[in-house]
Amino acid sequence: MLEAIDLVKHFPVRGSDALVHALNGVSLSLAAGETLGIVGESGCGKSTLAKVLVRLEDPTSGRVVLDGVDLTELRGRRLRAHRRHIQMVFQDPYSSLDPRQSVGAALDEVLTVHGIGSSDADRTRRVAELLDLVGLSPAFAQRLPHEMSGGQRQRVGIARALAPEPRVLLLDEPVSALDVSVRAEVMNLLVHLRSELQLAYLFISHDVAMVRQISDRVAVMYFGRVVEQGGWKSVLSVHGGDPLHPYTAGLRGAVPVPDPTVAQPLAATVVGEVPNPVAPPSGCPFHPRCPLAEDVCRTALPPLEEIRDEHLAACHVAARSLTGSR
Repeated sequence: MLEAIDLVKHFPVRGSDALVHALNGVSLSLAAGETLGIVGESGCGKSTLAKVLVRLEDPTSGRVVLDGVDLTELRGRRLRAHRRHIQMVFQDPYSSLDPRQSVGAALDEVLTVHGIGSSDADRTRRVAELLDLVGLSPAFAQRLPHEMSGGQRQRVGIARALAPEPRVLLLDEPVSALDVSVRAEVMNLLVHLRSELQLAYLFISHDVAMVRQISDRVAVMYFGRVVEQGGWKSVLSVHGGDPLHPYTAGLRGAVPVPDPTVAQPLAATVVGEVPNPVAPPSGCPFHPRCPLAEDVCRTALPPLEEIRDEHLAACHVAARSLTGSR
């Protein structure tokens, strides 16, 4: 349904010829009804990837294909007609809403832009249906953003994303700004909507446990690249999971497991800081922080390749040790 093909996004640095390397060749795919989790540290390019996929940002190079249509080649009305099928829920439910616009007006605006509803009465009825779908009463249509809690505002953000009847939702840290109890409610709502509406999700988060909870497959990002991809059990599970990339192992090891039967790691294997995105390191971008780095890691960029069945990794050490190819 959705495919990213070698996406690159560079941002110019004002006053110089330098470039910020936000995405460095991201390729991934999302099937109908599937949830793909994107996990990684802050600054690894997760949010930039989401913005490029919905064309809030244009890629420097690469393609975004939705249902066989290359969105990167579309402009104007043609882009709007196809973009209604891929919508985004933002991290901050307050800043993503117009503070002077009522909930009903915000939802009605989406319906009007996409030509949904033949009359004001049709759109008003659809607004009430959308609010009910996310667990809010029709009375919320008269409220302004500051008159609601964070969880209620995020429900409105989800309703707005659902208004044009999309097939794919990009969820960019949708619960990170909410209280713990409210996070559970919103996560349960997302699981319910996925089943009821047959949606596909791209779920972006730095919270490994949250990604593990909702995802069918997981893609781990580091420094603007996908460094590991596979089923959530093999990549992130604490019960029998076996990540291939040392960065993934570090992310998983940094999350406490509330289970006395599972051995707790003494320390995470990821140390140091993310490299400067203006001056990327040579070879594998993770080698300055990797406890397993070898000479080849410092000079050659490892390709993302299938090392186990449906389990991909971009790591020279893992490829050599498990396949004998290096």
